Amino acid sequence: MGEHHFAGLIVFMLGVCGVTFNSVVVLFLRKAKSLANPFGILTLNQAVTDLINSVVFAFIVAPTVFLTIPLPFEVTTRLGQLLFLAYDCCSWSHLWITLNRFTSIFFPFYYGKVFSNQKTIVYVILIWTLAICINFFEYVFIDCTFYLPNGAWNFDFKGGEACKDIEWYLNYCRNMFLTACIAILDIATVIKFHQYSKEREATNSQRKKKMQRQEFFFLAQAMLQSSLFYIELVCCYNLGALPFMASPWAQFGLRTVAWVTTHAADGLITLVCNGDFRRMFSRRILGSKLESVEELN
Repeated sequence: MGEHHFAGLIVFMLGVCGVTFNSVVVLFLRKAKSLANPFGILTLNQAVTDLINSVVFAFIVAPTVFLTIPLPFEVTTRLGQLLFLAYDCCSWSHLWITLNRFTSIFFPFYYGKVFSNQKTIVYVILIWTLAICINFFEYVFIDCTFYLPNGAWNFDFKGGEACKDIEWYLNYCRNMFLTACIAILDIATVIKFHQYSKEREATNSQRKKKMQRQEFFFLAQAMLQSSLFYIELVCCYNLGALPFMASPWAQFGLRTVAWVTTHAADGLITLVCNGDFRRMFSRRILGSKLESVEELN
């Protein structure tokens, strides 16, 4: 087997993991009545965007790399547009999920007015509309393409100076700023929730353990997902630009593997850290019955 075969298999396995994890999230959200709320709607949108990325890499990019299929330039540019469209929608879905939690903790009396189901659906529509407009501006209106060169293992940018501005300022800086905002809001929410749980922990030890477990998984999900996207951006844009990282395998690991892993792990973190998913998994898959606990959405 040649190196391109191993690269194709790696992309396929990571992509299939992403398809599996995010498909499970989507299926569970459709069945879980406890998640038929704004948090569930936003999480569903996040899972769909992660699923789009995983499907493209698992069933299009992986076979292309494995078999060295010479896809037409126009096809790969459209795939690149789709990947960035899904990536942007995923990032903004994370932001709205963070704002959802922040509002529920800091402004509980206004939560219902800001995050009703109908309004949340409007937010999701706005996310996709804004992402499509930005995507059209960056990759259609401006002479810039994000494509997969024939025989390559990574997508790359192609264009003039305007394309470099899009790559570094509109993509890298925007997403780093967005990730930082998400992390700051999550930290503030965790601190406030910790204060809230301390005020209520004296009632009984069982309640205290439940709230501590809730706080742990909330903190874990917030920190893991923020760190995941931050590391992916550093790998793709910072480490990938270093001269001693110019080898094909280094570029493959820092760019393609980092991208696919991020969207696969995003779905896994959602499954592991959310109490509703854990309880449903235990009941439906393992057959155990866990007691219902109040979950922070």
